[in-house]
Amino acid sequence: MKKSVEFRVNEYWERIDHYLSGALHSLSRSRIAKLIQGGRVTLNGGVVLKKSREIFPGDRIVVEIESEDSAPYSPTQALTKLFEDEWLLVIDKPSGLPVHPGAGRKRETVLDIFRHEYPQVGAMAEKERPGIVHRLDKDTSGALILAKSEEAVRRMQTLFQEREMQKTYLALVAGSMRFRNGAIDRPLARSLRNRARFEVAGEDREDRRQALTEFSVIREFASFSFVKLMPHTGRTHQLRVHLAHFGNPVLGDVLYGRSRGKDFPRLALHAFRIEFDHPFTGEHVQVTSPLPPDLKSYMIENFKSQIPITQ
Repeated sequence: MKKSVEFRVNEYWERIDHYLSGALHSLSRSRIAKLIQGGRVTLNGGVVLKKSREIFPGDRIVVEIESEDSAPYSPTQALTKLFEDEWLLVIDKPSGLPVHPGAGRKRETVLDIFRHEYPQVGAMAEKERPGIVHRLDKDTSGALILAKSEEAVRRMQTLFQEREMQKTYLALVAGSMRFRNGAIDRPLARSLRNRARFEVAGEDREDRRQALTEFSVIREFASFSFVKLMPHTGRTHQLRVHLAHFGNPVLGDVLYGRSRGKDFPRLALHAFRIEFDHPFTGEHVQVTSPLPPDLKSYMIENFKSQIPITQ
């Protein structure tokens, strides 16, 4: 059984096979080459004879796919854009959507949708995670930066490595924190008992890595607190491990929390704001992701139990 899939080109591409690698990323480069060689790709009504054929904005491409080929991917949701220019895209990632594929069963990711909406990333040399410059845990919501070109990836990764990104998170954490504001300065390492977890590491651990998190309490409630977090390092699970070590795990944290997620239906951690000097224009960029409705509703439901904070 055959099926025709149509694409409208939005920008210039040097090679049609590179474009199709992004648009039909479920198919291998060799499979796309065979489709072209077999006369099953047309450009503006004419059969494409060379995989190196140039394409231009407004061009119409039709690919005839056999049942043996993987069906073209169609996202279940669109990316919610907070900021965009010719080099970068900042999205509002929902909780529950992984940034990129991982171990275990196949599920939709930010990368899948990004590849579909911006097929040019298929031309990047990095094939496993093109355009990904940093990540958020699957259950963390909020601002996430994606890069549209290899040069943008390189420059943004340099900003992260040199700690020139200012990140602010909001979280609901269990109980009351011992201090209204302060810093948690504890090195981290992967847990020796559970490889899926990280832990505060002692001086005897040669694999420990510095981790520093600033915090301030915005509002206290009867059984939880609403806090602002500013990580100065970017270790895996840093905020979750530091807060759990401090005695105030993030609500809904099934990996580090005491209640194993029974206090809130998902990880109550939100990437609220990210700031940086644009690596191409030099302009200061500040992007904010609104507090998700579920976190806001939870605090409204507990409004009567809030505890006034005296400065």
